[in-house]
Amino acid sequence: MVTAACGDNFQGNISIETPDAWAGAVGEFVALTPARGLSLGTGGALRIRVTDDAAIPAEGYAVAPDGAGRWIVHAHDVLGAQYGVAAALENLGFRWRHPYEIYAPAEPTDRGQEIGQVHVPQIRVRGLHIHTLHPIEGYFALWEPSAGSTSDAHRIIDWIIKNRGNYIQWAGLDDILKPDRYALWKPFTQELIAYAHARGVGIGLDIELFGQSNLQNAYDLSDDQTGMVPISQEVAARLPPITQDLPFDVYDLSFGEFFDAQPQKLIDAINEVAAQLRTFAPQAEMHALVHVGATQRVTYMGMDMIYYFLVKYADPSVVPDIHSVMYYDLFEDAGGAYQHTDFSEHRQYLEDRMCAGQKAAYHPEDAYWVAFDNSVPMFDPVYVHSRFVDLDGLARTGCALDEHLIFSSGWEWGYWLNDVTSLRASYELPGAAQDGIVDAYAPDLGADAAAIVDRLATAQHDALMTQHLAGYMAGRDAVIDAGRVLHIVSQPDRITFDQLTPAMIDSFTATVLGPLQDHITALAKIEHDFARLDLPDNRWAREIRDGIHIDLLRAEFVLHSYDAVIDHLNGTSGRHLQLAEQVLAEAKATVVDHDGDLHDTHGRRLIDKTTNQTTYQFGYLYMADTLCYWNRELAQVKNLLGDTSVIPPACVF
Repeated sequence: MVTAACGDNFQGNISIETPDAWAGAVGEFVALTPARGLSLGTGGALRIRVTDDAAIPAEGYAVAPDGAGRWIVHAHDVLGAQYGVAAALENLGFRWRHPYEIYAPAEPTDRGQEIGQVHVPQIRVRGLHIHTLHPIEGYFALWEPSAGSTSDAHRIIDWIIKNRGNYIQWAGLDDILKPDRYALWKPFTQELIAYAHARGVGIGLDIELFGQSNLQNAYDLSDDQTGMVPISQEVAARLPPITQDLPFDVYDLSFGEFFDAQPQKLIDAINEVAAQLRTFAPQAEMHALVHVGATQRVTYMGMDMIYYFLVKYADPSVVPDIHSVMYYDLFEDAGGAYQHTDFSEHRQYLEDRMCAGQKAAYHPEDAYWVAFDNSVPMFDPVYVHSRFVDLDGLARTGCALDEHLIFSSGWEWGYWLNDVTSLRASYELPGAAQDGIVDAYAPDLGADAAAIVDRLATAQHDALMTQHLAGYMAGRDAVIDAGRVLHIVSQPDRITFDQLTPAMIDSFTATVLGPLQDHITALAKIEHDFARLDLPDNRWAREIRDGIHIDLLRAEFVLHSYDAVIDHLNGTSGRHLQLAEQVLAEAKATVVDHDGDLHDTHGRRLIDKTTNQTTYQFGYLYMADTLCYWNRELAQVKNLLGDTSVIPPACVF
């Protein structure tokens, strides 16, 4: 039996005994759990023994005491064994929060929560799409070859397992078209595939079809815009570099955003990729992204449909990944995101596949990033509620969802919570969204802190989704403003400062500023109640505190900025501009403080400008760190008031 101790932040003494067949995977589980005294072996004061039990279904587990001071994990495969060990440790107070920082209790406490119940996954494939086209933690770990990146990637895979996932994919970038980059990337990626498979995890690569609709630096299969190069020739050139000796389990084909191709051209191209993948990667499934875009409609075979729904008419072996965006769900108002009033068409497409027993993935988001949530910054546990609404609503159809694939774009400012709760709800749906939040925070922060976070999620749902304040709390950059002129809309729109007129003031106050003031009142009460809790002074508590505070400041800043414009339109003077500046100064102090307290262990790479292979030469928190969207809005207001002629920052690059 192999013995391995690790970590330096845990005072317990726990041994884990496992059959030899699973010793490699469970050994990695232990090695990536930073807790002194946790080891493979038999000599711990607290003991966990894994046993092979043929009665346990695939990827299932049961944990129960044996009466002799040991917890017995019953499993029948490598993932079930690891899930069972994770559950046994959770019973002792562990939580797998951030990929780079778990919560390990100073003194493990037997909570008696696991008493023999057999746990079985409710959804077959449960995983994360790490959106490496954004300069997030996962980009550096999964796309920048180095020993440190390999270590971080292993930690991400391990974290997905500990939260009951079984799949990971990421987006390919086009830098590997350069021979020197490819020579580094291929062996690095081969190791990651082998590692994931050894741990029982499937792995996929997301690629783009047409370069003309590739708005970021994605690896695409067709760059010809002359119509002179056959698609078969382009695909035959671009598939071998990402398939030869690279046994990905899935190749996921994307089609960009906002730009269409002629319907038959798209279908023929999808079919060509599918046919060639059967030759180059016969072990792999092919998926295709069914994106959103209410105004991107086509007529095909006499049917009016969203452009991306043409996937329905492609090779039937292609599995659709049916998308929704931001914190919107399949059942409620979509707030105008990508000009949708709701995503009912996507829901129907998904339910039709589910109830026909056909494979389909539901592919929602846990962070959108660009100008919308964690880049503002905002703490948005409303995502937890929306992902629960989706899974609960789909379960009520009585038909089985085959795959839940979460779009992940960053983990700081509490966004790890969204991924953790989504993964775990994919395995076993809790009774309520709050249950997932309580489970995540309970060991050290307790149910009272979790209840505060749940109240914040509810307040955000009511204000941002029901009252349509999302477009006001989000930021806007120069590209978003330019897109509006071309009727290209991604995040929910808003009435901008320059659009306000005296005739609009009353209705705008009633429909926007009144609900915004109500939201501020709710956030202030949430902050007050959180401050009254007797909590440990740790990063997890500080993260919630900072998140609630920045949400409150954001709402106050937006309110004062619009009130300053209204004062100007009314020909009156007021203190609203000064108050907006004061709130901005407080927000800056909050962000600076929070930036020194991140989970990421790699300096300021997420905050500063940095050279990387994405479109964005900065870390994903750069705009949050500089409060660029806030400064842009303040400059716009000052220009309207005649206080400055400074050009507002673009907040793009």
